[in-house]
Amino acid sequence: MKSRNLLVLVILLALVACKSNEKEEDLQVEVAPQDTVQIVEAPEPEPEPVVEVDMGVNLEDKYFLIADTYTVKAFAESWNKKYQQRGFKSAVIMRNEDGYYRLALQSFNDFDLAKNALEVLRQEEELNDAWIMIIDK
Repeated sequence: MKSRNLLVLVILLALVACKSNEKEEDLQVEVAPQDTVQIVEAPEPEPEPVVEVDMGVNLEDKYFLIADTYTVKAFAESWNKKYQQRGFKSAVIMRNEDGYYRLALQSFNDFDLAKNALEVLRQEEELNDAWIMIIDK
């Protein structure tokens, strides 16, 4: 009976030893080294097209920013020169039925652009009475 117990004990030890070897094999992980690393840069976004706005007066436009009106053409032209010296591309554009000459600082074909430009102009004290004249053609 001792030999039988001894035989069972040897078999159990052998089985336990085999299982422990299997566990070690399961835990082993091989990692293959990387030969190269590739860095990919994100492409730069396309710049948005720049919309050029002529800051002067174009008689073909529909919306005109009027700085003031004058009954005497010489006064209108004198003020026009002063605004041009300040960097405006202004012009005396018309004489209406009442005889007033209008001094336009800028003109636009888009009302929103004209309105935004008017808000900027009105921040200057001497231009806080500027207004938009609309000419339908």
